[in-house]
Amino acid sequence: MTDTHASHAEQHDSDDGLSQGEPPHGERLRFPGVYAFVGSGCLLVLELVAGRILAPTIGVSLYTWTSIIGVVLAGISLGNWLGGRIADRAPGRATLSSLYLLSALTSALILAFSRDLGKIAAPHTWPAITQVLWLTTLLFFIPSTLLGTMTPMLIKLSLRSLGATGRVVGRIQAAATLGSIVGTFLTGFFLISWFGTRAIVAGVSGALLVLGAFSNPIWTRRSRMTVAAVVLFIAGMAALSKSPCLVESNYFCISIEKVQGGEILVLNLDHLDHGHVDTKDPTNLIYPYQILYQQVLDTWYPRGTRVDSFQIGGGAYTTPRYLERYYTGRQVVAEIDPAVTEFAHDRLFLSRDTTVETISDDARQALKTLGADEQFDVVLGDAFNDAAIPYHLTTVEFNALLKTHMRPDGVYMINVVDGVEYAFLRSFMLTLREVFYDVRLMTLPGLWPLDPKGGSTFVVAASDRPLPDVPSMVPRDEVDAYLDQEGGSVLIDDHVPVDQLLTPNFRRRLER
Repeated sequence: MTDTHASHAEQHDSDDGLSQGEPPHGERLRFPGVYAFVGSGCLLVLELVAGRILAPTIGVSLYTWTSIIGVVLAGISLGNWLGGRIADRAPGRATLSSLYLLSALTSALILAFSRDLGKIAAPHTWPAITQVLWLTTLLFFIPSTLLGTMTPMLIKLSLRSLGATGRVVGRIQAAATLGSIVGTFLTGFFLISWFGTRAIVAGVSGALLVLGAFSNPIWTRRSRMTVAAVVLFIAGMAALSKSPCLVESNYFCISIEKVQGGEILVLNLDHLDHGHVDTKDPTNLIYPYQILYQQVLDTWYPRGTRVDSFQIGGGAYTTPRYLERYYTGRQVVAEIDPAVTEFAHDRLFLSRDTTVETISDDARQALKTLGADEQFDVVLGDAFNDAAIPYHLTTVEFNALLKTHMRPDGVYMINVVDGVEYAFLRSFMLTLREVFYDVRLMTLPGLWPLDPKGGSTFVVAASDRPLPDVPSMVPRDEVDAYLDQEGGSVLIDDHVPVDQLLTPNFRRRLER
């Protein structure tokens, strides 16, 4: 019985072309785990840099990352299916080499398409989510699909016996997963800040080209010419691809726009305006929300008096310089990206002798590092925009933490960009009311009552003492009536749907 069973097993192996001791078609691929490791690492590198490439055009939000992850996973799924069929029909190192060369070529095409994403963007009439999916699919679906075809072929070329199937599949998958982990950590922690996204994409194309060259079983004149052509194409795309960033950090694509004949410098982080600097007077407050801040500051704190302040977000450091010039006291700025601060020093005239203290950390974490006796008269928030908001800085828990570092008569002012449905603005103010005695809304002339078809920048002020009735302050009874309307909810750490509340803003931005 045992001999008969063994005979059937050997016949089954032979029928599948998997006789003991021989890989399919006699082509043995050495170190298949290395190929799986590098290939999967390249795929995760592309997935991470996708967000940075898309950010200057459509920003970084929940919708962006949802599209990236979904498109890449769809590509991998389709690639695995196609790769299995290819491995069965045309197994061999020549096929594997061709797949790597195609992957290198399509990865390099990302550099070509990303030169001007505006030219390939979907029509503004398309839904916002579809616009994001379109760009993501156009750039990353085909490379993800091709990279997904490798694993079935590597398994096919490594499988010498059906009895070793589990070990071979486990070994290849483990190497691929390890490559994904290493690629993720290297890219997120080091590569983007060291080289920038376009250099990384060119590097990925080069790595895939090397895999294609080493997996080729025979170096013919045609194969050498093919590799040379791909090398030239990748080099050309890398040379022609110009990054819109002056500095590319782990957080932002940082650039400058000159307006009013170059007298005003506009700081752009990704695709959003984050500050204006007057080249003749860097302390000049230009932004509308900064002027609203100034109304409260000048009413409560006469110039020349001591004002201790904590500021959430440094940006162009215009407000810190204004406070430094007209008030005494301690200034602390929590700017999460040290590259933004360094950029302000190098290009936006922020003196290195400034008395402003910068904590290069998230504002919530920065507050936790302060001593219990470190309290402030004024807290200014400048970390919100209309497309993406750090949700953990909007909740009841954050406001309670912030309040422990405010003096009893202190004031917290935050700029909020909202429009269309104003759902976030209402929710944010309701949340502040859970912690502060008086919560008021400040608007520019002509923006109240709110226009349901428009949107603008507002300042929300909160304090435990009655806030002053400055010219831009909306009357209390009107604010109460506004907050009593439907469409708002208190935000807590366990439920803070900020991206959903901002969906109309995201859609409107893409339609511009």
